[in-house]
Amino acid sequence: YHLGSSHLICFRSSSANTMANTFDISKYSKGLENQGADGHKDPSEGPGGIYHEKQIPNLCGLHAVNNLLQFGYFERGNFDMMAQQLDQQERQMGMAFAPGEGNYRGDGFYNVTVLQKTLQNFGFEMTRVVCSDWKKDALKHAHEVGFIFNKDEHWFCYRRIHEEWFMINSTQHRPVHFKGHELGSAVNFAVADGFSVYVVRGEFPKCQLEDNQAKLEEAAKGSGGTGPVIIKFGGGGHTLGGSKPAATVEYMEVPCDMCAGTGAIEGLGVCPSCNGAKVTKVEKKSTAVVQAAGKEIVVDPSKPKTKIQLQLPDGSKRAEEFNCEHTVGDLRSLCVKILGQAVKVKGGFPPKDLEDDTQTLEAAGLKGAQVRIALA
Repeated sequence: YHLGSSHLICFRSSSANTMANTFDISKYSKGLENQGADGHKDPSEGPGGIYHEKQIPNLCGLHAVNNLLQFGYFERGNFDMMAQQLDQQERQMGMAFAPGEGNYRGDGFYNVTVLQKTLQNFGFEMTRVVCSDWKKDALKHAHEVGFIFNKDEHWFCYRRIHEEWFMINSTQHRPVHFKGHELGSAVNFAVADGFSVYVVRGEFPKCQLEDNQAKLEEAAKGSGGTGPVIIKFGGGGHTLGGSKPAATVEYMEVPCDMCAGTGAIEGLGVCPSCNGAKVTKVEKKSTAVVQAAGKEIVVDPSKPKTKIQLQLPDGSKRAEEFNCEHTVGDLRSLCVKILGQAVKVKGGFPPKDLEDDTQTLEAAGLKGAQVRIALA
């Protein structure tokens, strides 16, 4: 479902005394506009590599969940299957409804139960938010990881990465960035303005921006944010959730992708990504990446073969041929060569990291399978 201009929704405060923590109304109104983003043509990658699926008509519920999880974990078939199971259970209970009046419609719209049950199967809890005074609830909200919103049959999400929040709407070309001190106000006023708001809790899979400060800063600036971003690690000089010292990351400057190294964008002025500097910092390729790039995967036609479909971080797919005796490490090396940086290989459903690089593709159950590739 696409929100047209007639559905533009403003968040407003009834208080005459605007607090410093109240969100910028124009920012959120702009974030709700239908900019005509097209999932058939536009990439599923936003500034800095933030995952942002664009609108395929009426699949906004699916997009909202994947954008919240920061990877394309689910496809339409997963949601359709869940909706069909719910419809069948309700019919067995004696409920009757006409086509299009159940838990989903043929055009791809899913109701809240489909989203809740799908996330529940993935280990998440999606609960309706009840808010009273945002000044009291702001701190509680700021520690959440994500919210899903719905109004007029359109779904979108808020996602936190460290201290940075992003409003990710599939009809938009870019997310909208905001800070944690704005969140309590945003959620409560959304409820007051008629939005259904759901907090999603669970063990969120690690996304590629979590331990890459340069990329997170690029995502924030490319989504309208300003100033430096802060990555809070689990301990001084340690990796997220780990006890080993964080590896030294080296960066190099390259021409800014957004403005093609000019420092400005026609019609916008100063480039929001590089802030007029004409360059952005990118991580230097690791030794492992360089080695993988030089490794050639040779398929022996005389031995058993299989094709594996790769779903890349930008949502695109490609089929690659291997021998069944090739290893998970060979598959990983090919993906590293394709993407130019270290990757995680995820297989099964729900997708899990394949960590044993010595295991053959056949032993890993990957013959004819689809695997999902995430940046490490």
